[in-house]
Amino acid sequence: MGVIGTTAGAVAAVGIAAVTAAGVVVARKAVHPRPKRTVTVLEVGPTSITVPSDEQTRCPGVYRVYFDDAQRSVLVGDVVADDGERVTRVVLDGQEARPAPGDALTWSGYLLDTPAAVSPVAEEVVVSGDDGDRRAWFFPVPDATTWAIHVHGIHSGRQAILRAVPDTLAAGMSSLVIGYRGDVEDDRGLPATFGTDEWHDLDAAMRYAVDHGAERLVLVGWSMGATIAMHAANDSALRARVDAMVLVCPALDWFAALGSGARKAGFPGFLGALGAVALTVPGLARLAGLRKPIPFRLMRPTAPAGVPMLLLHSVGDRDVPIEASRRFVAQTGAQATLVEVPPCPHGSEMNRDPELFHDAVARFLTRTGALSEDTAVHG
Repeated sequence: MGVIGTTAGAVAAVGIAAVTAAGVVVARKAVHPRPKRTVTVLEVGPTSITVPSDEQTRCPGVYRVYFDDAQRSVLVGDVVADDGERVTRVVLDGQEARPAPGDALTWSGYLLDTPAAVSPVAEEVVVSGDDGDRRAWFFPVPDATTWAIHVHGIHSGRQAILRAVPDTLAAGMSSLVIGYRGDVEDDRGLPATFGTDEWHDLDAAMRYAVDHGAERLVLVGWSMGATIAMHAANDSALRARVDAMVLVCPALDWFAALGSGARKAGFPGFLGALGAVALTVPGLARLAGLRKPIPFRLMRPTAPAGVPMLLLHSVGDRDVPIEASRRFVAQTGAQATLVEVPPCPHGSEMNRDPELFHDAVARFLTRTGALSEDTAVHG
């Protein structure tokens, strides 16, 4: 082979090893919880707050910002001024508890962050599954035979998706907001498995709903919650009960999602895609922190047959690219509809254009109610 050939082979091997190691690092970061990003308060006025200007803080809409270690929060609204470095926004509430200059803020889209803010008849229930008991918030609608089950995204919790519950209540559906293994309420620090384990907790919630009077189910999934809903709609013993799905900023292609996340962090996109591949390889998946690899085919879940789906996704999502939703809808056909929301960060679709969001969901759920009368909808 010769010295030159041997040297070139050694260099190539080192290069491959280095790239593979980088992919494993990306994979580990993706599946393990990490601290929430914060911004620093620069100035506080009588009715306004000023923070550094970035993609998130300058985006139109109403947002909830947390401070004092997330113990307190205020709602912020319209942008008053933005010079590219500092953005000033109106404070809509929280006059008795305001952040101070220098405080760290966690920016969120959580417009409603307690069950009581959604409904005075909300209650907490216990859903039992193969991973033990898990708490859920239940919002009853008298005599409802259709239940909506809401599933939050990766490294998040039930608070994140309370904002969508009024839509399903308005459609006459009792609503259940669930948690799952590895989320922020699970103190075991489990890595995310992109829905391949977590869907069993949704399956348990589906069983709970049916045992308590649900005849039909609507699954509402955000980000990884959409992946979880897809797996349940395909594999649950109760999948025939699923009448429709509402998927917000859905993670339907984890190769694309990790690639986009890598680019957002300033790295080549191929490292993110390589990280996704690493999670499907036994040895590399274990190095990334998983007990077992994720089957390759499940990194892009397939549409359940005959279930109408509404997708709401921002054209500006830099965490989960909208191109994946466009491909999914093109492949799925008439059973899936994509509503494209103006540019905003991942998960802020409702905040960015609430009228578009709520109207689209209301029309879809009304249509789904009509379809439910047809027993052949799953045929």
